[in-house]
Amino acid sequence: MTLKSIAGLLLATAAMLAPLTATAEAADMEALIAAAKEEGSVVAYWHSSRIAKAGEAFEAKYGIKVFGTKMTDAESTERVVREVEASNVQADIIGYDDGPRLVTELKPGAFVENYLPADLAGDIPAASQDPLVYLWQVTIIGYNTERYQSCPITNVWQLTEPEWAGRFHMLDPRLRSTQIQAFSAIEERSGELAAAYQELYGKPLETTEKNAGIEFIKRLASARPVLYNEDVEIAAAVGARGQENPPLGLYTLGRHREIETKNLALGMCALKPFQGINQPSYVQLVAGGPHPNAAKLLTHFLLTEEGVQPWTGDLGAYSSNPKLSSNPGNPFPNVEGWGTTLLVSDNAKVAERRQELLDFWITNNR
Repeated sequence: MTLKSIAGLLLATAAMLAPLTATAEAADMEALIAAAKEEGSVVAYWHSSRIAKAGEAFEAKYGIKVFGTKMTDAESTERVVREVEASNVQADIIGYDDGPRLVTELKPGAFVENYLPADLAGDIPAASQDPLVYLWQVTIIGYNTERYQSCPITNVWQLTEPEWAGRFHMLDPRLRSTQIQAFSAIEERSGELAAAYQELYGKPLETTEKNAGIEFIKRLASARPVLYNEDVEIAAAVGARGQENPPLGLYTLGRHREIETKNLALGMCALKPFQGINQPSYVQLVAGGPHPNAAKLLTHFLLTEEGVQPWTGDLGAYSSNPKLSSNPGNPFPNVEGWGTTLLVSDNAKVAERRQELLDFWITNNR
């Protein structure tokens, strides 16, 4: 048999198997829906209050009630661990932001389980499959468009200059784990930071720290940025009209949806070597949950257009499924379009360095 005939046989076999695979996946989905309907409800501990809207859409589609409760990651972690250890599990599924804790505590401790719907496995990028990311939310550095025609800085090192001391607003790293995740990602981008420094100042970076990323964090902390617990306050402080010297701020791009309703003057900075953070949100099944099939079906639903729309309907939020649409006002139609302009942390590295990075920040922010 020739190579050409072998290739033809393989193609023909694949063509015959494709409809069989699709049929099997459809049958599996029908069985899952039937089992989920038998269970009748699903209990969700979630990082976002929008689980209520997603739950309403889920119930309208499948007739299955979602009892969703907004919780911080710390609260849901405590509840899930206590329930599983007591063999009295109430929750079926969690929506979670703290990836480092997820991969070093909850998953290894068998408190939660990853579930990737088989029919969507080919759509979700490998890096988002385990633990399963259902949502990416973009955080950017913004400026006041009433005071400035364009962003007054072009390079992140300028945030450490005296001109911006006390005039950069961000979330408090002591309260929000996302900032520590950003610090870890900054350390991973040390080479780019060193190059950006030389490009800006025309000379090599001199540092007593072990790399340019740690030096940047040190100088940023020393510049005494104004710290917050909620980014809605940051966007309001940056975008308030009538300011002579408005600050710059780090907040979710979704805050730009409030430009008209709150009469804010907000624009997005394009900076070197990065302009913000790409924050993943995860979905996991709780081990031993009373409604496992409904939890699996809800996971599947959150990876579809109607399921994730309560989040992706806003600016700066993207499904992990690149086939799905996003807000037409986004700079890019899917999250991949941002490329390397956003910081993305490695969960294991954050877990290893979390306390050390926080202590370093606190020491230099005094």
